[in-house]
Amino acid sequence: MTTVFRKIIKTISKFFRSLVNLFSRRPRYLSGSPDIRIVGHRRAGKTTFMAALARWPNARPDSPIESVKPFDDRTNKLIDQAKDILENGLPLAGTFFPEDANELPLYTLLIEMKPAYRIGGNIKFQVSCRDYPGKLIEELRKTSITPKLSNYLDDCADATGLLLLIDGTAREDKLYSQAFERLKEELNFRLTGQNKNLNSYRIAVAFSKAEQGSVWIHRHDMQRFMRLKFPQTETTLQKWQKEWGCPINYFLCSAFGMIGEPPTPNFREEARDSGAICGVIDYPQYWRPFGLVAPIYWLHTGKDDWRLRKMEDL
Repeated sequence: MTTVFRKIIKTISKFFRSLVNLFSRRPRYLSGSPDIRIVGHRRAGKTTFMAALARWPNARPDSPIESVKPFDDRTNKLIDQAKDILENGLPLAGTFFPEDANELPLYTLLIEMKPAYRIGGNIKFQVSCRDYPGKLIEELRKTSITPKLSNYLDDCADATGLLLLIDGTAREDKLYSQAFERLKEELNFRLTGQNKNLNSYRIAVAFSKAEQGSVWIHRHDMQRFMRLKFPQTETTLQKWQKEWGCPINYFLCSAFGMIGEPPTPNFREEARDSGAICGVIDYPQYWRPFGLVAPIYWLHTGKDDWRLRKMEDL
C-alpha cells in the first residue's frame, strides 16, 4: 500500500512540475500597443534607427532580444530598405515633409525578449513608431505656428510617448534646446485641452551614433556627457520634467554598432555637417546595432532593463 501511495505522489508531483514548466515557458504578452513619435534634426538617423531595429541583424546568441518582426507590409518595406540600401554601404534618403503627418508611414513591430531570469517565459510586445522629418526641428524654432506644423503637433499629442533622437556627435545644443522648449509649450496646450495627464506622458531621449569615440567614451556617465555637450538641452528637459511631472529617461544607441577587438565603429565617414559626423556601414556583414530596444521598451513599460543598455560585450 505504501509503495502504491508513493507512486501516486510521484506521478502527481511530476504532473505539476511539467505543468509549471509549461506555463513558465509560455510567452507573456504585454498589454497595450504604444504609439511613439520620433523627433530629431536632419541626419540624426531617425529612419536608420527604425530600419536597423526592424532588421536587427547578427544578434548575439546571448542577446536579450529573441526576435524583432514586422507586423505589416509597410514595415516589411522598411526591412527591404535596410537590406537593399544600408547593407550595401549606402545611406537612406531623408524623410520628406508632407502637409499631413498621417501621410508618413507608421511602422509596427513585434518584439520578443528573453526573460531576465531562468524562471518565466519570453516577453512579447507590439510597438508602432512614426519618425518625423528633421525639418520639423527647424519649424519649431520659428516664431509662428503654420497650419502644417500644427498638424504635426496634433499628431504628436495623440501619441502615447515621445522619442527625442539627438545626434550625439552634433554641435547643435542651442538648436535642440529651443526646439524642445517650443515642443513642450505646444504639446502642453494640446494635451491639457484634451484633459490628458501630463505626468503620464513618457519622453525618452536617445543619443544616436554612440559608436563614435566622442560619445562612446561617456557611455558610463550620461550626466557628464549632457553637461559637456548639451547643457542647454539638459536644462530645457529638466524644466520640462519638473513642470509636467512626467518621466524622462536618457539612452545611448547606435544603428551601426562596433566591430573588432578592441571595439571600433563599424562606420565609414562620408561628410560632416554642423560638427556632426555622417556616414554609412563599413562592414555590412558584421552589422550589429545596439541600444535601440532600450528606449522603446522603457516608453512601453516605464521600466529599465539593464540588459538592453549593455554595450561592453558587443
